[in-house]
Amino acid sequence: MAGLRASRKGTFQVSKFDGIFAATGEGKAKQRATKKEARARETLATPKRGRPARGKRSNPDFEQVTAYIRKRTHADVKIALLREGQRQEFSALVEDLLAGWLASRL
Repeated sequence: MAGLRASRKGTFQVSKFDGIFAATGEGKAKQRATKKEARARETLATPKRGRPARGKRSNPDFEQVTAYIRKRTHADVKIALLREGQRQEFSALVEDLLAGWLASRL
């Protein structure tokens, strides 16, 4: 039976609730669930370090997708976007093209 350490030497104290948890059969699962809930509450309560999440990755309206295109096409598109100087992102261009394609089908 696992318990709390009584000292640094490695001896363990048995918790007074271990018998109750063992008798119900759901003791360890319940303890794990309680620990997970506590960690979740702790995560939500404490402010995160670093920059605030304002990008597309943290925005629930966006979804990351994968598409295979030729390397040369990707390189040419990136160069064209840089030359335009409008600072349009590759993902914004793909979004516009897909939205236009959908609109043309209606």
